[in-house]
Amino acid sequence: MLQLRLGSTTDLGFLEEMLFEAFFWDTSMKRPLFASIRGTAEFSKLLAGWERQGDRAMIGEESGTRIGAAWFRFWTPEFHSYGFVDVDTPEIAMAVGQDYRSKGVGRRLLDALVETARADGLPALSLSVSPLNFARQLYESAGFRKVGESGTSWTLLLSLSPLGCAPTEPPNDLSFLSRSRAMDAPLVLSRDKKLG
Repeated sequence: MLQLRLGSTTDLGFLEEMLFEAFFWDTSMKRPLFASIRGTAEFSKLLAGWERQGDRAMIGEESGTRIGAAWFRFWTPEFHSYGFVDVDTPEIAMAVGQDYRSKGVGRRLLDALVETARADGLPALSLSVSPLNFARQLYESAGFRKVGESGTSWTLLLSLSPLGCAPTEPPNDLSFLSRSRAMDAPLVLSRDKKLG
């Protein structure tokens, strides 16, 4: 039976494994070795300094074995991942182990993470997904909508505004979504978010 719990620093290694799964979601493609990707700047920066202010994770377990995870983090225009929209909107990443996919685990993880974001009073959540990724249907069924493109991936946004309030609008200028931005730029703090 699936059980969900909040993630902590002790789950960092597992989050790295799930990030690898998210990177290499297409099982028809040959995967590199985890060790060869883990140390790359593009990969390692996405979880660097885990549990900084605003970091949240949900871990899915079955019989004490971790089988999936969903998490979000805040980014800045100078230091961000592919689904960045603005400094007030954290970006989601998630993955489920190959043997546990298409069994409702991703849905439960996503729903729990969205509820966590609502409880935190966040206005919206964003993410990056390939339009070919089967998980895109899950995100769209949860209310995520396309607001931009970054290379070959789509940037999706979910407004968490209460009913009767204006939905969160994406910024007018989405040019920062280009993958050509320096993804390894030094961390620069913006507004009141503490990222380090």
